[in-house]
Amino acid sequence: MKAETLLEEIKSKIDIVDFVSDYVQLKKSGQNYKGLCPFHSEKTPSFMVSQAKQIFHCFGCGIGGDVISFLMKHDNLSFNEATRYIAKKAGIEITEPRFDKGTSERREKILHIQSEAMKFFIRNLKSSESAQTYLKNRGVNETSIDSFHIGYATNERDALFKYLKNRGYTDSLIKDAGLAVASASGGEKSYRDVFRGRIIFPIFNLQNDVIAFGGRVMDNSMPKYLNSPETEIFKKGDTLFAINLSKDEIRKKDYVIIVEGYLDAIVCHQYGFKNTVAPLGTALTLRHLQRLKLLTKKVVLVFDGDEAGISAARRSLSIVCESDFKARVLLLPEGEDPDSFLRKNSSQPFEKMLSDTMSMIEFLLNTSSSALGGSGGGDRIDNVRKALGMIADVKDLIIADEMLGELADRSRINESVLRSELKKMKKKAGPHSLKGRGPVKAVRNEEEYLLLSAIIAFPEKADNILSRLNTEDLKDETIRSIFKKIKTAADNLNISSLLDNADEEERVLIRGFSLNPGFDLELVDKNIDDCLQTLVQKRFEERKRLADVKEPDDAALHNSLLKEKRKLIKEAHL
Repeated sequence: MKAETLLEEIKSKIDIVDFVSDYVQLKKSGQNYKGLCPFHSEKTPSFMVSQAKQIFHCFGCGIGGDVISFLMKHDNLSFNEATRYIAKKAGIEITEPRFDKGTSERREKILHIQSEAMKFFIRNLKSSESAQTYLKNRGVNETSIDSFHIGYATNERDALFKYLKNRGYTDSLIKDAGLAVASASGGEKSYRDVFRGRIIFPIFNLQNDVIAFGGRVMDNSMPKYLNSPETEIFKKGDTLFAINLSKDEIRKKDYVIIVEGYLDAIVCHQYGFKNTVAPLGTALTLRHLQRLKLLTKKVVLVFDGDEAGISAARRSLSIVCESDFKARVLLLPEGEDPDSFLRKNSSQPFEKMLSDTMSMIEFLLNTSSSALGGSGGGDRIDNVRKALGMIADVKDLIIADEMLGELADRSRINESVLRSELKKMKKKAGPHSLKGRGPVKAVRNEEEYLLLSAIIAFPEKADNILSRLNTEDLKDETIRSIFKKIKTAADNLNISSLLDNADEEERVLIRGFSLNPGFDLELVDKNIDDCLQTLVQKRFEERKRLADVKEPDDAALHNSLLKEKRKLIKEAHL
């Protein structure tokens, strides 16, 4: 079967609304479905999905495409990987080695080289007594070492680089995979390993591919932790450590435990808390939570009970509120982290603390600014205002109302007073406008946009429009280019092939019109006639202006133009 035919068969078996609904909460909006865009932060939904056309488009950031491009963008996959995943979901077996659509073999090579590097580090650990002793002293058992594929990088300057070179990998690929850096020594270019003298923790994506590494020193030297540099397959702010091992347990328990470090996550898993993940030495981000939304919308944030831990928890709660997660907070005894606490006390006390976590409101009211070095005089009111500020960021009205009710109960402030204050906060924040909300903007050539929109909504109208329109007269270059592609397609015009042959700027317009035509579809014929009539009138006015400037004394020309104007007026009133 040809690749194009197979692609169409795969896409025909998957409904884009059902598929995207696993990633985005969609609501019916006219003929389409609407939700918050997973590709940029927004408070007003601008992400649209068309069931009829099987495409998506965000009017906020301009990203759009079909079901395959959605998965590629969302999960940072290659075209081949996304296609195979969707084919498997559709129950279609792919026998071709790959689809060649200009997509990146290089990405797959980087994935492969990361796997080779992981095997190298694992072998190093097995032959290093000091590294094994370090892990044993840290309470990491053999099962965890195997489950997390923990390894070791020796102190040798370029051991991994040499190993990968001997395996046939190029200098540039090793460097681009974030495994070695170039350095000049004695005027000659050479390479040294990124990771040396460190315990190595492989970092996996949701699909269980190793995409990067984290390394920890075994002494007190700095930096204590080191991550791979960002590459085309690894973005630190998108990635959570242990997500590959915890995803099933997160779904099963319907909540995720978020801790701060690699060893915290590993030890939590070791003691039975297998729904635990950790950011990679960064604060929690919106992208982290977007990843987790595939699995749950409930989080437990675990932090040290000292000032730094409380501050970090407060920062994380702001992000959690923006993402409409329900969150609870577990503050460990001061000076403890999950790793040290579990090794000292085992799982039962930690389990008990998990069952007695604080809600977001309780945490905000109980952790005063005086605990963070403030004066403490206005702690109660300050904390109520901070809680209201977080509630103002919550887009889910049910969650926001629940939080407001709890705040009223715990603060003993009348709920109507809190509602009034919240309303003032939201008013002060102002509306959140969206760039490029609709495709038909207030432009000089609006008729050209609307005619194109009519063809996209009703491809069968193309012949009628093209027979009455000279595409060379179109002023907008992007519109003119799309019309030429439509003319070339003739009887074989369909939106899918039009998108395939369009450049990115053209695709943004086509997807936008598909989801928001900008006119009443029941009046399409009147819309077409009005736009064509307006274009004729505009061309006439342009010719008349030129005649007034260049041939002001040509009576015959001006009489001819006057007759033409009368004819246009008469046609406009028919």
